[in-house]
Amino acid sequence: MGAAYLPSTCLQRTSADERNLVPLPNIISGKTQRCTAKCKARGDQCRNPASFDMPVCRYHGSRKASTIKRGANHPQYRHGGETLEAKAERRLMSAFFHNTENLMFALGMTAPGSTRTRGRKPNISKG
Repeated sequence: MGAAYLPSTCLQRTSADERNLVPLPNIISGKTQRCTAKCKARGDQCRNPASFDMPVCRYHGSRKASTIKRGANHPQYRHGGETLEAKAERRLMSAFFHNTENLMFALGMTAPGSTRTRGRKPNISKG
């Protein structure tokens, strides 16, 4: 059994910055923290070392904050209509129209026989 032939391109290593990965800690020292994730099937703790400055390992979601894409840079971004800001604006406008409608009914400014707007009432407690 001889060693398998590997082309030189397979042996080249890239730095952690080039791969945008979190560098792994040195597990030989014995001072590294373990990943805090729990196994759903067995219920015991993950046995992998936690990444630097992270509570979990690379398999359970440790990533540099600088590599996480947000907004228009994210590949799943479509149009911005469902961003948190857009939802908050819609919620405030819905509450404004609801309060205006309540005021109109209280002052008798509506047409005779008209009813209130049907449907779910706005919840403005969310911020």
